[in-house]
Amino acid sequence: MISLRIGSYLKSILVLASGSVLAQLIVVLCAPILTRLFSPEVMGAYTYLLSVCAIFLGIVNLRYDMSIVSEDKEENVFPLIKLATMVGVLVTIIASVGVSIYFYESDKPLIWIAYIFTILLSYGLINVFTAYNNRQKEFKVISNVYIIRRLAQNLGPACIGILSSSVHVLLLSYVAGQFLGIRSQTRTLKNHIREIIHVPKSKVKEVLLKHKRQPLFSTPALLINSLSYSLITIFIEELYGMQEVGFYSISVRLLGLPLVIIAGNVSKVFMEKASREYDVKGDFFPTLKNTFLLLLLIAIPMVAILMLFSTPVCTFVFGSQWSSAGVYVTILAPMFGIRFINSTLTPAFIILGKQKNEFYLQLLFLISVLGSYLICLICHLDIRKFLLFLSVSFSVSYFTYLISIFVYSVRNRVKE
Repeated sequence: MISLRIGSYLKSILVLASGSVLAQLIVVLCAPILTRLFSPEVMGAYTYLLSVCAIFLGIVNLRYDMSIVSEDKEENVFPLIKLATMVGVLVTIIASVGVSIYFYESDKPLIWIAYIFTILLSYGLINVFTAYNNRQKEFKVISNVYIIRRLAQNLGPACIGILSSSVHVLLLSYVAGQFLGIRSQTRTLKNHIREIIHVPKSKVKEVLLKHKRQPLFSTPALLINSLSYSLITIFIEELYGMQEVGFYSISVRLLGLPLVIIAGNVSKVFMEKASREYDVKGDFFPTLKNTFLLLLLIAIPMVAILMLFSTPVCTFVFGSQWSSAGVYVTILAPMFGIRFINSTLTPAFIILGKQKNEFYLQLLFLISVLGSYLICLICHLDIRKFLLFLSVSFSVSYFTYLISIFVYSVRNRVKE
């Protein structure tokens, strides 16, 4: 029985990972073309706008989408879907208005607001559909849709970029890609659309209150985390200009490959398996330990390779003008190695109901970014020093975060 469960667990990971590998292969193959069609400044502007969107992407549904996966009563799933969708639309509107005010004050192009609104709205829907696919164990659907979106978002600008090197080419391709695959994701759900629409307000209110920890604790924690990373891009633009944002974007894209290919998919399966194990046994420490060891075996050689070969690889693959990106990869690699492990295991806080503790831990990242920014602003330090401060402080924060996950898990196990 145990071997069958392990086999099913690994099969789910492989299905998701295979889709991510193919999708990222598309990204990798298109990247050398894009860096030759679009200047660092244009790539920087594209990254800047997506970074502003990224502040809200994970919390646009106030994390009620995560409850769709972990909910123990089947009759509460459709009310949660309705709630998460309604919240997604509302947060999209509020966030778009707030960003428009910021862009107006900082003289950024107001046309960018249209992109931000559309991207946030698409994620509000995609988060809900992906959560339902995850609950139904439709991992193949998640994998296939991911490939379709990456095809549109990378092949589009690679083809159109020959005619125009404007940032709008990148943004329009990204937006179009977001809406591809939604039909596939809703194939199982579409027969229940009317049922979801007619879920009574009382039932929606019931699940809203039952999962109130999500908006009260998990959402602020994730908001601080996403804000911490988005602020890096915003601060780089303010301190060093849009060209440096472009170099930084390529370094993060390279470093983010393992996170997208492996960590993101393992995290989905970890969430599903650990949630079920916790519901049945009241303990998921074995799954936590095994997943951690698997990630550790991957992270150590991954970081070593990135630190040794990133600079010559970036120069050769992306072009000589992008050599700075390789240097930035070398500086940030250790931090991303720890993040690779940590980000996969963060659903443990949701399973254990420790969202409040997660919120306080996330403050460490925001303090790290603000501290690095203020030091470099006051002392007029270059971007390499800025990234070094970030790498060290974020590594310490992630290590603290990881220890906390294991401590809370062990304490819960002892109580049981």
